[in-house]
Amino acid sequence: MVQSAARASSGSSSREYGITFECAPPSAVRPGVPFTLPVIVAVRPVGAPRDSSVQQLVVNVSLRNESGTAACPGLTGTLTSSVRSRHGNTTTGFGRLNRLTIAQPGRYRLRVMLGAASANGVTTRDYIDSGVIEVHAGAPAAQRPSELTTSSIARPAPLGRLPNG
Repeated sequence: MVQSAARASSGSSSREYGITFECAPPSAVRPGVPFTLPVIVAVRPVGAPRDSSVQQLVVNVSLRNESGTAACPGLTGTLTSSVRSRHGNTTTGFGRLNRLTIAQPGRYRLRVMLGAASANGVTTRDYIDSGVIEVHAGAPAAQRPSELTTSSIARPAPLGRLPNG
């Protein structure tokens, strides 16, 4: 599993699920050009579920400013994904966000939020912020996966429990 080498933060104090980047966003992209690789996040239980009525987990990505304190417009692509495993939609597995594109030059982060759907509605359970993404015309036209990303995609980590932390 790969968490961003830059600041990655997790949003919940009493966590029941952990979310990590398996295929993190690139550190530099051109404005208006889709990411070459999908952003893939892994979701695993880390504690006892607070709500046993959770029927489905989903991930949603948003664009944030460089410090992560405010939302920014201009992110397109597959912004929401069900958490899936080889067994279909589950509460443990992966979310895949395809063809993400940032419209304007600048320095940003992606925030991936984990939502839990139940009969009572949808609630946010956790989130993770990416490292800084520099969007500029001089960025590579295509991103190449790192060795770690390639091995992670080829042999995904087992879906056991994450260590507390």
